[in-house]
Amino acid sequence: MRPTKSDHVSDADLARLGLSRETDLVLDPEGNFFSGDQPVAHAGIAAGFARWIERTDAGRYVLRNDLHYVYLDVQGAPLHARGARIGTEGAILELSGGDEEPLRPETLRRDSAGVLYASGRDGSWPIRLRPRAVLELESLLSEDSAGEPVFVVGGVEHSIRLVEDPLDGSQERK
Repeated sequence: MRPTKSDHVSDADLARLGLSRETDLVLDPEGNFFSGDQPVAHAGIAAGFARWIERTDAGRYVLRNDLHYVYLDVQGAPLHARGARIGTEGAILELSGGDEEPLRPETLRRDSAGVLYASGRDGSWPIRLRPRAVLELESLLSEDSAGEPVFVVGGVEHSIRLVEDPLDGSQERK
């Protein structure tokens, strides 16, 4: 994680001041942010939160900006593709925070409901593809000879494997 100005302040020091990095912020499985039971309705704030998601060495998700970081409860994938575009080198996923991520077709997978996921950042971050992103990739989606879904780019078919846990990008084909 990149450093912030408050990294030198321990959780114990914050507690002595009556402060905490713990929050009631939640990223739900659909990619929506909540503060408690209230949705974060401001699009700019939600986009900022989406850009600020990082993961600690212990695997816990945080929202980190230049000044501080706070803990976040991520109930599904930490990254969400709100759109996609097809380029000469393949597909680019447009993430909720405005960042872009090349689609790694070999990481595509689907859950039992047919929701598509891929891996991003260093390869260990699950990305949930929202319906608009899938529709924008439609011209690259097909079926193999067995009727299973595939992603075709550059004439190469990439299987879209069915997995029990789409948040775990390391699962083998079912």
